[in-house]
Amino acid sequence: MSKDRYDIYDDYGEDNRRSRDKSSSKGRRGKKQKKKRSLKAKFFMVLTLVLFVYCVGALGYFGYQYYIEDSTVANADSKYENTGGILQNLIKPKLKERTVFAVFGTDEEGTRTDTIMVCCYNQPLDELTIISVPRDTLVEVSPEAFNLMQEEFPEPGQRGMKINAIYHYGAEKYGIPLLKEELEEMIGVPIDYYCKVNFDAFNYLIDAIGGIEYDVPMRMYYQDPAQDLSIDLQPGLQLLNGEQAEGLVRFRYGYENADIGRVATQQDFVKELLKQLVNKDTFFKNASAYLKTFFKYVETDVKLTDAVKYMSVVKDFNTDNIYTYTMPGEVGSLYGISGGWIINETEADALCYDVFQKPVSEIEAERAAEAASGDGTAATAPTYDDKTLTIQVLNGGYTNGMASAVQTELLNAGYNVTSIGTYTGEKTNNTRIYVSTDGMGKEVQQLFTGSEIIVDNTVASDHDIVIVIGIDEE
Repeated sequence: MSKDRYDIYDDYGEDNRRSRDKSSSKGRRGKKQKKKRSLKAKFFMVLTLVLFVYCVGALGYFGYQYYIEDSTVANADSKYENTGGILQNLIKPKLKERTVFAVFGTDEEGTRTDTIMVCCYNQPLDELTIISVPRDTLVEVSPEAFNLMQEEFPEPGQRGMKINAIYHYGAEKYGIPLLKEELEEMIGVPIDYYCKVNFDAFNYLIDAIGGIEYDVPMRMYYQDPAQDLSIDLQPGLQLLNGEQAEGLVRFRYGYENADIGRVATQQDFVKELLKQLVNKDTFFKNASAYLKTFFKYVETDVKLTDAVKYMSVVKDFNTDNIYTYTMPGEVGSLYGISGGWIINETEADALCYDVFQKPVSEIEAERAAEAASGDGTAATAPTYDDKTLTIQVLNGGYTNGMASAVQTELLNAGYNVTSIGTYTGEKTNNTRIYVSTDGMGKEVQQLFTGSEIIVDNTVASDHDIVIVIGIDEE
C-alpha cells in the first residue's frame, strides 16, 4: 500500500512489504476451516451486507434529493419522507466494471471485527460476489503495520495474529487502513470502499421495517438474566421483532448438534431476511428506516455522489445474482496460535482471480460453453472446485442425525455446507448428489462410495449442490 493511499506510514517501499517469500506469505494468509464462528459473527456476514447495500442506497436518495432538488428540511423525520418517487426515477449510470468493497461487523464492544467480508459488484454481469474471511484467519502483518499497532497498544507481542485483532490493535487511528491493507494483499486488488457496522443495527433495522416473517422450526425457551437474554418462541410461521429474531439466532438448545443446528437455522433466517429486505415494495416503503439506520450505526467512506450512482443498482438488483464463498483453507496452528484458519494459497489465488480480475468476456464465454454443454453440443463440461460452492445436506435415510454428522465431516474437510434438513422424496440405497450445473459435484462425490451425480436445478435451486444421503451411508 503506498504512502499516499492512507498517509499513515513512514517512508517505506511497496517492494519491502510485498516481496516476502512464499513461505512467509502462506502464514500471512492463514485461514480457518468452515469453523464454528460465533453466532453474532455469522449473522453479521449477511446482515452487514444488507445494511451496506441498502442503507447506502437510501443515502443515495438523500444525496440525490439534496443536490438535485435542493430540499432543505429542518425536521429530521420529514427529510426522510416521500422517497419512493425519487428512487423509482433514478437512471442507471455508467459504473466501473468491478466495484470492490469491504464490510466489517464489530463485536458488542466495537473493538474487534468479528465479521469480515470482501465483496465485488460486477457491473457487466450485474452480480455481487461475497467472500467471507473468517475472523480467526491467521496473518502476519508487515513490520510497519506492527509498529503502528504498538503505538496504540503495547499488547501485540508478535506480528502473527488473527485477522480480527488488526482493527483492535490499530484502534480508531489505524485500524481500518491496516485491515484494508491486509485484505488488499490477500485478494490482489485495491478496495474501493469500506463499511463498518455495529451489531445494534440488527434489532434496530428489523424493528424499523416492521419485523421479519419467519417459520420458527421448534419451541425455543431460554432465560439468562446475566446476559439480559430472554428467548420464548413457539414453533410456526410468525412475525418476529428485533428482540425475538436475536433470540432465534442465538438459541442453541434442542438441536441434535447444538452449534451446527443453530447455524443452519441462522442461515435459513438470513435468507428470509434478505428476501424481505430486497423486496422492492419493502425497500421503497422503508427507505427512511434504512437511511436512519445508516446514519446511526454505519461508518463508511462512501461519498454521497458515489452513493447516488449506485442507487439504481440497489433498486433493480436481482438477489438470485448473489454468490457467496469463504476463503479456502483449513484449521491449523501458526505463530503459536492454535485453532486458526490457514489459507490455502493455491485455492485462494484462483478464487480471487476469478472474482476480482478474470476478464468478463472470458467468464461469458465459459458460461456459454456450459449452456451449450447442457444442450449436448459441447463435448465436456467444466470442472468446478466444490469447496467454493454452496452445499445442502439432506437426510434421505432412516437414522436421525445423519445430516448433521455428514455436515460436520464436510465442514472439517473444507466444504461450504450452508444448510441441512430431511429429504421427503423417495429413499434410495445410494447417495444422490444433485447439482445445478454440469461439472459440479465431482470432487465431493469421491467422499460417498457408490454415489451418483444428477444435474437437476429444480432440486439444487437454492444451493449449487444438494447431497441426499442414501440408506447405505448409515
